[in-house]
Amino acid sequence: MVLSTGRPQRGFTLVELLVVIAIIGVLIALLLPAVQQAREAARRMQCSNQLKQIGLAMHNYHDTYQVFPPGSVNLDLTTAANKSLTNWAVSILPFLEQSALFEQYNQSVHNSHADNQDVLQTILPAMLCPSDVNSEVLTQPSQLITFDIAPGSYKGNIGRRFRGANGYFDYPPYAGTYTASEKESIGPLHVSGVNGLNCERFATITDGSTNTLLVGEYHTKTRPDCKTFWASSHSFHNLAAAQPESYTRIPDWDACYAATGGSQHWKCYRAWGALHAAGTMNFVMCDGSVTSIPQTIDNVIFEALSTIGRNEVASLP
Repeated sequence: MVLSTGRPQRGFTLVELLVVIAIIGVLIALLLPAVQQAREAARRMQCSNQLKQIGLAMHNYHDTYQVFPPGSVNLDLTTAANKSLTNWAVSILPFLEQSALFEQYNQSVHNSHADNQDVLQTILPAMLCPSDVNSEVLTQPSQLITFDIAPGSYKGNIGRRFRGANGYFDYPPYAGTYTASEKESIGPLHVSGVNGLNCERFATITDGSTNTLLVGEYHTKTRPDCKTFWASSHSFHNLAAAQPESYTRIPDWDACYAATGGSQHWKCYRAWGALHAAGTMNFVMCDGSVTSIPQTIDNVIFEALSTIGRNEVASLP
């Protein structure tokens, strides 16, 4: 026998249900930024760890050959596509546990030769930051290469701009060798001659390896054809320069282009910048340490950090 209390059974009213749904929505909205921040912090940490591995690979290369790898190698004073050979990223592949990929690269032909196309088209996680958009899509660069290749997220430091308005160390030296005044602006991963002539070593980094940039991040929201391309030796594809304009540290190629008024867009090809929420860029220094630098860093200090022997008194902020 079932006894009845005489009280009617009652569920949620529509208003109560809507209130509960609204409360849940508010809680999700409050939690979402925290979740996104946690994910970005993890991505930024992964970028930092990958740069640490690149720094260790650079040091192992130096231990083996007594010099740092060349930023890139050019056969003569031009920047023609068939005159560029290897570069810093290809050179350190054996020290990133990528010996098989390194063996695929034909050192005796130019960088974008058909023999090297497979290497240039290899998506290499060690060269990609997860915060970098469109980083796993093969793309044809805006200049110099006529087929799709693999993007990257990191560029080597060629130094500061010199020789007037449009002088960069990703170009071969005009006279075949760098002058004394040019050397004052040089970075650790500049263009070198055949057989790695004029590559830098610890002894030539007289400004101090702790305060000299080696490799840093470059990402862009727009123009994926102007982003980093890790295996390409052609000019600015995986090399960048410290420049006196703060817009060259904006992680967006179109925004940088607009800031130049379009007339000096070549500055944007050699930019640094990262898509981290904190507005910072990760760099590995010549001593192998990794640091996060604000994109708003003072221009004079940033340029000073890029040179190896200019005798500036500069340290990380």
